[in-house]
Amino acid sequence: MSPVINTEVREGADDVVEGIAYEIVNVEEITTDVQTLKGIRVSLVDLKGKEGNVMLWQRAVTGAGSKLGVFLTVLGNNSDKWLHKWLIFKVWQERKREIEVIPAPAPEAPKAKK
Repeated sequence: MSPVINTEVREGADDVVEGIAYEIVNVEEITTDVQTLKGIRVSLVDLKGKEGNVMLWQRAVTGAGSKLGVFLTVLGNNSDKWLHKWLIFKVWQERKREIEVIPAPAPEAPKAKK
């Protein structure tokens, strides 16, 4: 019997939703085993606790519209300072990317029982 592979296939493997506020909770450098490509994994969490990730592939020079370029332009090159910043992915599509840093959203107050 062959195994069932429980993997979701998506373009770019980023799992963030446009228009949702996310907090950056971790930034880690990774290196792939096969081709030794270097990248930055940005781990995020939304107000409901749903996790998301964005992979930024490192290179010596990048364009302002690339995923890495957008993060560097908006947040700077010191990823330690990215932690606990809140972002909205205004547009996150190939060849068209825009993020915005926002103030930390206030948690929603519990609704009063009637």
